[in-house]
Amino acid sequence: MERIENFISNLSLRLNSENNLSDITWTMCQTSDIFQSVFLQFFFPKEKLTEVYLQRELPDEDSRPDFYFEHDGKVFLIECKIWDRNHHFEQYTKQFKIPNEQLGYITNYPMLKEGFSVRTWTELYIYIKNRILKEEESLWNGYLEYLQEVCQIFIPKQAMNLDGMFSLYTFYRSLDEVFIVDNEKFSSNLYDSRKDTNSGGNLYGTPRNGIMGKYFEVKFKHIRLKQTWGWMGVYFEREHPQIYIGFDYREGWGKPVYDLLLNIVDGMKKGKMFSKPFEEGGAIWFDFNQADKFNALNEPSKQISLLKSYFNEVLETIYKIKQES
Repeated sequence: MERIENFISNLSLRLNSENNLSDITWTMCQTSDIFQSVFLQFFFPKEKLTEVYLQRELPDEDSRPDFYFEHDGKVFLIECKIWDRNHHFEQYTKQFKIPNEQLGYITNYPMLKEGFSVRTWTELYIYIKNRILKEEESLWNGYLEYLQEVCQIFIPKQAMNLDGMFSLYTFYRSLDEVFIVDNEKFSSNLYDSRKDTNSGGNLYGTPRNGIMGKYFEVKFKHIRLKQTWGWMGVYFEREHPQIYIGFDYREGWGKPVYDLLLNIVDGMKKGKMFSKPFEEGGAIWFDFNQADKFNALNEPSKQISLLKSYFNEVLETIYKIKQES
């Protein structure tokens, strides 16, 4: 059963557009009558919707709502949005000649529209979570994990501590010093561009997504490995934040290192400062494995020194692999 859950959840890695989300949701409704009933009841709580065929999209002139169904002689529509703000409230009610209450509308951001009821994916997530059918638990949990990833749903579970937030700022500013290296094998420094670096994040997200770090430029000496740009930062969207160094597949960025390691990464071993490297999402990642030691150090200079050791070990590892290839 766990494989079913993982299968659905992993769809979010590739199928994460608005249309994909509607397709996966429709598929869930076709797979489980109870799930469909819960899904429709979320939008139309006053209706007793039984034996409904939910149609995925219904083109009508310049209108194409995501879901369409009829019940008791009435037409109902549901429109799904993630980040898109091109809305169709009056367009759909006029085109299909329905009252406002027969249009379900869901977005990934809070929105008020006079005369209409607009729900959020976070509200739907909580609504479904509280109504999971025990016999189909793995299926429903897989969908909820998929939904959480695609819509970046965050449900707070612990109280916040404002005093701890300064650590993130300190880490971010300290990277400038970590990147300054010039030895017989390589030299590196900060690459600072808000436009190119996703406003303090990386290729895969911004601080809004819980990703914060900086890009660095590295020039290897005495080996044939082109100038490369990598990333170092922290993923703090989790209870225990994780520091990574990554080299992505893009030309003009991390491609030289990515290409060097791609075919051997599965056989690479962990280092003193990093766990076993891995490829994910078009990048090679080295994750910092000294978090407990880092947190126990009571001086910023010692913590920065530890990060520099981690940074240098990663580059030394890359240098050695190229040298021996």
